[in-house]
Amino acid sequence: MAQPLTVSLEDVGRGDVARVGGKNASLGEMLRSLAGAGLRVPGGFATTADNVPTPIIAEQLELFQSGAAALAEVGARIRAAFFNAALPEPFKAQLALTTRAPNVE
Repeated sequence: MAQPLTVSLEDVGRGDVARVGGKNASLGEMLRSLAGAGLRVPGGFATTADNVPTPIIAEQLELFQSGAAALAEVGARIRAAFFNAALPEPFKAQLALTTRAPNVE
């Protein structure tokens, strides 16, 4: 079975940093802690690492590590890869279900 491309923040914690990143894992921890204290916090979702354009990142980091590109250049190229990437159809479908949005462009 394929890994989910989105996951509820309520279902993540410090053990999920590699899958959803540190900030999302921390938000999941915070949601559980505050709920246990009786505070209501709006839920949310995280995108998983399965959405990341890994080959581009690896290529750019190799250029930086070899000295062939400056960190600022590498960072700009990686950001551009994220901004210019088309959302895969399975991700759009999961995002629409997660957010209950009728149309996700």
